[in-house]
Amino acid sequence: MDPAFVAADYAASVRAMAGVANHSPTIDQQAEWTTNTVDSWLGDKLPMVREVAGGTREILDVLRVGPATRESLRSLLVDP
Repeated sequence: MDPAFVAADYAASVRAMAGVANHSPTIDQQAEWTTNTVDSWLGDKLPMVREVAGGTREILDVLRVGPATRESLRSLLVDP
């Protein structure tokens, strides 16, 4: 998958969760995030997300993840 697409999806998820109160019994730090906090977070994290997304095949090769497991993981991550 295109690293830019993965990074955009990650950024959309972070933006959607920021500033949203949750009702869980634990503290969610993102519930208090401002637009500036989100922008700072993404500025720091998006390069890493793109790098990891661009090296997925190599990472799975090093981990010796077989084709069936790769397809299963891909399906869990991208299929509706």
